[in-house]
Amino acid sequence: MFARRIAAALLALVLAVPLSGCGRQEDRYRAGSIGPKISVGISFDQPGLGFAQSGQYRGLDVDVAQYVVHELGYAESQIVFRQVKPADRERMLEQGQVDMVVAGYSITQERQKLVDFAGPYLAAGQDLLVRRTQNDIAGVEDLAQKRVCVAAGSTSGALVRSLAPQAQVQEREEFPECITALLSGDTDAASGDDFALAGLAHVRGGGQLRLVGNPFSHERYGIGVPRGDPELVGVIDQALKRMMRDGSFKAALGRASRSIGFSIDAAARTLQPGDH
Repeated sequence: MFARRIAAALLALVLAVPLSGCGRQEDRYRAGSIGPKISVGISFDQPGLGFAQSGQYRGLDVDVAQYVVHELGYAESQIVFRQVKPADRERMLEQGQVDMVVAGYSITQERQKLVDFAGPYLAAGQDLLVRRTQNDIAGVEDLAQKRVCVAAGSTSGALVRSLAPQAQVQEREEFPECITALLSGDTDAASGDDFALAGLAHVRGGGQLRLVGNPFSHERYGIGVPRGDPELVGVIDQALKRMMRDGSFKAALGRASRSIGFSIDAAARTLQPGDH
């Protein structure tokens, strides 16, 4: 009887200790852990990507964030969503205010000097939003002497200045302010990524705005994390790949695009994580 008890105890100990090489990489990563809660920076004002309403969070970036942090071992109740504005993303990561940013966050060389990126997971293109009655802007080549509103801290302003040096670029702290300016006639166009523009036009445009539909850039959305943790980047990449393999990403992208009435080619928009 004593021998059987010893054997049972040893078996329980063996089963409780992971074998070398067994278990997913995320299981080993979270042993060193971010903490009991994980703070994720998202947009609160980008319908289709990240949108907060009555304490509920919706959009593609929200779905991506929830899938990834679950793969890291966190329950939904352990996620703390924090609003990040385009101008604050790097600062909030550097200061530890958020553990990751999933907020229509384009991977650029300048940003990679400050933060690390996992992904990319989505392709977007910078476009223009105009009033439905406007016919004088069909692309970036028509922006000379036009007032163009962009979100401060985004890549949009620099690109407009580069491609249309005679445009009058107006920066607003939050992109919905550009929608207000466009509707009131205080600006001639708003520029940003097409997915974000379509969402804002759908929710805030009142049927008075239209997307030009002539993108002039290629943006790659990634997940921003603080610099210096390549293992975290690697496990997020693996989580994104699983999300794409099991169909969850395609389903999330479909829900997001339908919610803003934006027709999208899922195959063309989905990117392979790991291409930093």
